[in-house]
Amino acid sequence: MRPVVICDFDDVLAVHREHNSFQVLEAFKRAALDDAPALWKFLFDASACKNLRTLYEEFVPEFVISSSWTSFLDRTQISEVLRRTGLAFVAENLHQDWCTPRDEGSYRLTEIDGWLDLHALGTPLPYVILDDHLSGQSLPGSHLEERAVLCDAWVGFTHPKLRSAQKILRGQLR
Repeated sequence: MRPVVICDFDDVLAVHREHNSFQVLEAFKRAALDDAPALWKFLFDASACKNLRTLYEEFVPEFVISSSWTSFLDRTQISEVLRRTGLAFVAENLHQDWCTPRDEGSYRLTEIDGWLDLHALGTPLPYVILDDHLSGQSLPGSHLEERAVLCDAWVGFTHPKLRSAQKILRGQLR
């Protein structure tokens, strides 16, 4: 069984103040994806992407997106964003149920719990959660805390956070 990386975008990968989800949405609305090369170059932090690739190369996980981006972009669009930002390996390894369930009253803990209830209730599943302190504020103090790596706002998935994620997955795969 492959491990799963449950990943947020904002403040994990997307840390640029100018190039952000609003510009992505606008590019899709205008059908102008090819007109925004700077957006795709700077949308996701290069160091965070490198660290995510390192995590992928060690564990070959499937990915589940737990992000507000899934409220306005579908799987095809998310995959296009990932490919354009150098994260094709994420797009190619999205879980069949590629995002956590969201509704108006949900928050990160309930969204991740909802996904885990569908996929890991009867069978243990190794996973790590990559989120940030703001959108993942429901995770500390919860039953998911020990599997969560919370990134700092405007900083993202740094090398120390990578090491924490590796430790979490290694501990489950022993």
